[in-house]
Amino acid sequence: MAINIAKMKKRLEEQRHELEENLKDSTAGPPAETNGDPATIDYQDKEDDATDTQEMQQEQGIRFTLQSQLDDVNAALKRIEDGTYGRCVDCGKEIPEKRLEAIPWAERCIEDEEKHDRLLASEDEVRGDEPTEGTHFY
Repeated sequence: MAINIAKMKKRLEEQRHELEENLKDSTAGPPAETNGDPATIDYQDKEDDATDTQEMQQEQGIRFTLQSQLDDVNAALKRIEDGTYGRCVDCGKEIPEKRLEAIPWAERCIEDEEKHDRLLASEDEVRGDEPTEGTHFY
């Protein structure tokens, strides 16, 4: 069965719109600055600052994830324009339709995605980092 490119393009465009709206609605901003002598800042102020910082970091993580997903969707739409959609970017083999139905922005076949994820994980391990943001493991 052949991939219905028009259907996939529509799904990707809808996904792009949703991601753009979510990014627009995101309210990440720097934590409020404290204006005062550090010696006079009480414990509650320090807790509030810590909470604000944690919330800002979580929001930045969410924004990063949304932007990564948007980049993946835009890349898939570009592959549709180029006529390469549905082909693995590494080996050129056709990506199974079921995979594209589940993940319309998939750029690799399952085998190459697994290789790619192992490579990213090993690079993180060498550097001593946490797993790379956006690592798919599917």
